[in-house]
Amino acid sequence: MTHRKSTFQNAAALGQAIAFARGEKKVPLVIRNAQWLDVFSGQFRSGDLALADGMIVGVGETYEAEQVIDAKGLFAVPGFIDSHVHVESSLMTPARFQEAALPSGTTTAIWDPHEIANVLGMEGIHWALDAVQNLRIDIHVMVPSCVPSTSPELEFESSGATLKAADLQSLVGHPRVLGLAEMMNFPGLLHRDPDIMQKLLDFGPLRLDGHCPGLSGKDLNAYAVAGIHSCHESTTLHEAREKLSKGIHVLIREGSCAKDADALLPLLDAWSSATVGLCSDDRNPLDILEEGHISFIIHKALTSGTEPADIFRAASFATARLYGLHDRGALAPGYLADICLVERKGQTWREGMRLHSVIKRGQVVNADELKKQRSPLPQASRKNLNLPAPQLSDFAITAPGSTATVRVIEVIPQQILTRESRATLKVQQGKIQADPTQDILKIAVLERHHQRGFRSSAFVQGFGLRHGAIATSINHDSHNIIVVGSSDELMLAAVEDLIRIDGGIVVRSDKGAQAALALPIAGLMTDSSPEAVAQALRELKALARNIGCVLSEPFLQLSFLALPVIPSLKITDRGLIDVQAFCKVPVVLETP
Repeated sequence: MTHRKSTFQNAAALGQAIAFARGEKKVPLVIRNAQWLDVFSGQFRSGDLALADGMIVGVGETYEAEQVIDAKGLFAVPGFIDSHVHVESSLMTPARFQEAALPSGTTTAIWDPHEIANVLGMEGIHWALDAVQNLRIDIHVMVPSCVPSTSPELEFESSGATLKAADLQSLVGHPRVLGLAEMMNFPGLLHRDPDIMQKLLDFGPLRLDGHCPGLSGKDLNAYAVAGIHSCHESTTLHEAREKLSKGIHVLIREGSCAKDADALLPLLDAWSSATVGLCSDDRNPLDILEEGHISFIIHKALTSGTEPADIFRAASFATARLYGLHDRGALAPGYLADICLVERKGQTWREGMRLHSVIKRGQVVNADELKKQRSPLPQASRKNLNLPAPQLSDFAITAPGSTATVRVIEVIPQQILTRESRATLKVQQGKIQADPTQDILKIAVLERHHQRGFRSSAFVQGFGLRHGAIATSINHDSHNIIVVGSSDELMLAAVEDLIRIDGGIVVRSDKGAQAALALPIAGLMTDSSPEAVAQALRELKALARNIGCVLSEPFLQLSFLALPVIPSLKITDRGLIDVQAFCKVPVVLETP
């Protein structure tokens, strides 16, 4: 649905807005003495911002008001918009996400609920649409396009649900739905998979989000000609520039795991600030509370020398236009009164910014008031983790002889991309051994939705664990159990810990120390406060460091190792996947 500027319910409301704008009556609130950003010219201007009934009714001229905010020394900019987020990856319900993100300046978010859809199917999507109602923050929904992330016929992974075009058609006209979410199965699109074609046709009049890491040339042309309008998966400036030149809007991402802002911010200038958006994708409450949300990308941009008008424009006006939200993103008459008051940290913007206060629909955001709101919870009728009892043998990788050469998933820190490498490992009693001294660990995925018993093991490098294991039920996108560890015994213990809490995140050391965060909602989320979740993450990270982990965000990094549409080597419950060849490959390459 396209949201128009200045939509009124009746003539009385329209007439009152005109009276406020003409100064015929006092407005409820005026922001005075701020320098406010005119996104249409890229200039900061002086004068009042007059607010009434949730909208801006006047700018520039002096207005009489019931209440005045003296914003001397501050800058007023439009509220920030997260152009692509999985609320589930904040580990919190939408109301709890709001509690963290709205005071950080994010006044609107565009949610792809494909995490909970992969667990609960249509029930998860309907819950997402219900859960965003009546919140202070505006959350719009993009309908998950790929549940699971790959075509089910390939049998690359086991998800909790499979959603076809016919399942999604009823959501096309929903007032909260802006379009079809990230089309990550781009091989299926390029090869004209009939179900994908139908989804693109059904949602064609709306927005079609993309997800195409590394795609270029004629294949990128084909992806664009299908109507894909955005992509948040660019990791290099060259890749982003090619996509933008072909009409695919680039969304600059800075999540808890995938951090692309430093590489992509040079893309921003006066021209591109109208066509480039900002997104978090996956950002946990610890990072939001300590660093910020979309505000953190803005701060990074300012300190790197990006012009303030350009980055503030991309954070608001550009994304609003990209998604048809024409009622926001600008400080001008008839637009929503979504405003961030910010200040420079020093004499120039190069020293960054500090958020002073947030105004949402004409009312100052009160963090304590947000704590009173709650999201409804899904009415799931089964346990989150449904799998046969794991055994030590589930983690074994067998081979004859005394050594074996194996494929290894090589983690790239702060990226969800991986590399493929090789290692020669010892074989003892017919089982290939991990080698923590070389940082070559075991990794395993166990299907957890329907007790099908699928499970696979492989090797991974980059975690640094010396004497422990990490397990989680967050496993993008099918959300099975994934575990990494220095020994099969510790991996089994961590999975058993995870089963006892029915999903979440667990870290276990060889000395018996354990830290855990239970996620009772689909094994993905909790209704606990952002502060409580942040503290649990601190404890989990501390124990992870204690057992040798060298990654700053090990839990999301682990989760993304199961996503078989992000190059180059990934693992699912069905086996090891070569993403570029788009096929299953063996773990063991050769033995003596």
